[in-house]
Amino acid sequence: MRSLKQLTTDLIKKPPILFPLVGLFHILWLLWTIWDDRSVPVPSIAWLEVVWMAGYITFWLAICDMRKWGALGYILLTIVNTSLYLAIRQHKIPQDYMSNMFELDALFSFFALFYYKRLE
Repeated sequence: MRSLKQLTTDLIKKPPILFPLVGLFHILWLLWTIWDDRSVPVPSIAWLEVVWMAGYITFWLAICDMRKWGALGYILLTIVNTSLYLAIRQHKIPQDYMSNMFELDALFSFFALFYYKRLE
């Protein structure tokens, strides 16, 4: 069992420098989303973006810890989000059901795939 200090050190020093920077970007985007939706009541569908971001952050932190399950989960979450985007464009479904940064998530998925063989 690793201590919190050892885990933090591993998340920053084990992966290539791009991975912790993307993780920081995800955390900052989550904070921005919470700040942006602060006036919306909590059980509203607009808070689904926070759930998306929490999933992306969880899987990306696993990628920063060099875990294959993190990469697979992140890619699967991106596929679900992109599928929702394509379905929303063809129907009259509100855009609150998907993450707003699906294009960047697709790009980050390619980074995860590029380093997949190096993950544990």
